[in-house]
Amino acid sequence: MKEKKSKDAHAFHFRIREIYRLHVIEGVCVSDLANKMGLSRSSIYRAITTFEFSNPLESSMMKKQSKDIKPEDYQKLLDELSSLKKKLSEERLRADFYEEMVAFGKDVYGIDLKKVGTK
Repeated sequence: MKEKKSKDAHAFHFRIREIYRLHVIEGVCVSDLANKMGLSRSSIYRAITTFEFSNPLESSMMKKQSKDIKPEDYQKLLDELSSLKKKLSEERLRADFYEEMVAFGKDVYGIDLKKVGTK
């Protein structure tokens, strides 16, 4: 008896996973899924919600798979990456300059600027 319940549970999970995959990745609308599976639209929505609730990581990965990346999006990301790399190098240069100024102040004036204002 338990073996039958286990098989039924497995079939249920497989079915809601398939419904979710068809809807999210393939882009099949709920009405078409309801007709294809022989279920009501509310049952399809319930299956989608159940799958998202019980498998949050898998559902988020499936959602990421479904998005088509266009060449313009890719180019925007490359432009943003190069801009961020440039800003990072400028900030590193600024930090190095600050360190040199602190060391110069300590050597020339005998003032340890790193300890000023700390308790």
